[in-house]
Amino acid sequence: MPVFNFSARTPWSWLLWLLFVLEVLFFTFWRKSLGPYWSPVFLYAVELLLCLLLARRLLGVRLQVAPMRKVGYRFLAGAGLLATSPLLTASIIRKALVRAPIGTFSDIVPALQVYVQRFLQHETVYKSLTMFGYTFLPNYPPMQWLPFVGADLAGIDYRWWSYGGLLLGLLAYEWVLARLDLPWAEWLLKAALPVLLVHFNVIIDKPMYSLTVEGLIVGFYCLLAAGIFSNSVWMKAAGLVFCLLSRYSLALWVPLYGLLLLYENPKRGWLTTGLTIVGVVALFVPFILHDPTIFFRAQLENLDVAKSAWQQIDTSAPWLGPIHLFNGIGLAPWFYDLPGTLEERIIRLQLVHFAVCTGIVVLAGGLFWYHRHHFDPRLAALLSLKAYLATFYAFLIVPYTYLASVSLFTSLFVVLLITRKKAAFLVPIVDSQ
Repeated sequence: MPVFNFSARTPWSWLLWLLFVLEVLFFTFWRKSLGPYWSPVFLYAVELLLCLLLARRLLGVRLQVAPMRKVGYRFLAGAGLLATSPLLTASIIRKALVRAPIGTFSDIVPALQVYVQRFLQHETVYKSLTMFGYTFLPNYPPMQWLPFVGADLAGIDYRWWSYGGLLLGLLAYEWVLARLDLPWAEWLLKAALPVLLVHFNVIIDKPMYSLTVEGLIVGFYCLLAAGIFSNSVWMKAAGLVFCLLSRYSLALWVPLYGLLLLYENPKRGWLTTGLTIVGVVALFVPFILHDPTIFFRAQLENLDVAKSAWQQIDTSAPWLGPIHLFNGIGLAPWFYDLPGTLEERIIRLQLVHFAVCTGIVVLAGGLFWYHRHHFDPRLAALLSLKAYLATFYAFLIVPYTYLASVSLFTSLFVVLLITRKKAAFLVPIVDSQ
């Protein structure tokens, strides 16, 4: 199997960079530039094409990262560069927070405060909540609120705490980048990417930072992606536990990751699996022992939430359709216009969502198995994760933009593998077949 030629003369690296740039632009400044129907189609196609083309170019090579002790200075330089992010974005976020006091436009932070206060007061956390005039079952997994216990005790706004979590996750990106033997110019470009991406995201998606705590979740996914590059079972398991217990979206991909870990290194794979199971049980089961089904019953209420979102129309521009559907990120508008009752259309999209997410995992697994002698399972894990997240959020029944940001930031780790020159961290696979 021939190894990919990373010669500067090849146009492939430029094409891959172009796809990444298009993804960023269509998620931010060019959002809805092709209209609410075709913009998400183009965005999704760009994301999948980036994964497919990069996978094709990485056939025949495997990852070889440098020991941290040899590149510590690069990590410190990258951390210093990342520290400039607040200089660009903090003032924008501060103004957004002033315009959106907690509890005025969203129930996310107020609900998290209830969870945290119940925990600190040794009350039952998972029981009905009543706020804004309605009662609902708790549906936030533990790692969506537990990290804010520290913020509460320190008297820090949960939204700033979340922003700090995002930066810590991106620090994991700088850690991975430092271990890749890249020319200084290329390293500098890639080290600066998180700063630029956060800035663009803050400019376009201020509500993500003023109304939600999604930055923390993005940080968890950055840890998960960084763990793919690491041999540490603790880091791999931590990324899995934090992601699984903050969003359910990863559930269908996890079995594929587990199989890839076992194929790469059975001992490490079983250790990671065991630690992940222990972590999930330890951080989740104690909170639902009083009512083991309460969390799962809460998920059934999501249909009512979806119905509300599918009917939430801007009265000043009703012709634009529901604001959270026709936002240029998800494919829900195509299903919104189908015949049938509102509930029938939502359920139809739910079924398609499950089918395509399952299909992308099976397809990724099948492609890896077919090329298993010429493809690094770590590369397969990263690219399948990106393709899966792109699919999951493209077909989400309510494609909130802040949720889909997880997929955008995961692309940073994919870009690490794009290089114009022969890379020392990608070495030929010796075919023993």
